[in-house]
Amino acid sequence: MFRTIRFLLALGCVCASAVPVAAQLTVRMDLSYAMAKTIADATMASCVAENLQVSIHVIDSAGDTIVALRGDGARPFTFENSYEKAFTAMAFGRPSAEMQAEYAEGNSTRAQQADFPHVVMIGGGVPVLADGEVVGGVGISGAASSSTDVCVQAGINAVAAGLR
Repeated sequence: MFRTIRFLLALGCVCASAVPVAAQLTVRMDLSYAMAKTIADATMASCVAENLQVSIHVIDSAGDTIVALRGDGARPFTFENSYEKAFTAMAFGRPSAEMQAEYAEGNSTRAQQADFPHVVMIGGGVPVLADGEVVGGVGISGAASSSTDVCVQAGINAVAAGLR
C-alpha cells in the first residue's frame, strides 16, 4: 500500500513539473497591409516626382513581404535588392546606410554580417518603428541613397500618426 502511495506521489510530482509555470504567447506589433501600402505608394510617388526609377519593398517584423513595387524603368536587380535593404534595416533596427558606413570603415563585425542571408551593406533600407519597436522595414533600390532616403521618409511620414 505504501508503495502505491509513493508511486502515485512520485507520478504526481513528475506530471506537475512537466506543466510550464507561466506559459504565455508572445505578442508582436506589425505593419498592417493598409499602412504598408500607404508607405509604398507615398515612397513611389515621391520617387516618380524626382524621375527616379526604383523598386520598393515594405516588410513586416519577421521579414515577410507585405508590399513590393517595381516602378517603370527600374532595372531587374533592383527588385531583389530593395527586399534585402528592407530586411537589413528591419533585422538590425537601423538604416542600412549606417551599416554601409561601418562596413566601409572596416568594421569586422559588419564584414561578418555582410555574409548573412538577405543582408546587404548598401544604403536604401530604413526600419519602421512604432513606440521604439521595429515593426517593419522599407527598402528602395535604383538610385543613389541620398536621393531615395527622401522618398522613403515621405512614405514613412505618410503613416507617422499611426505609428505612435
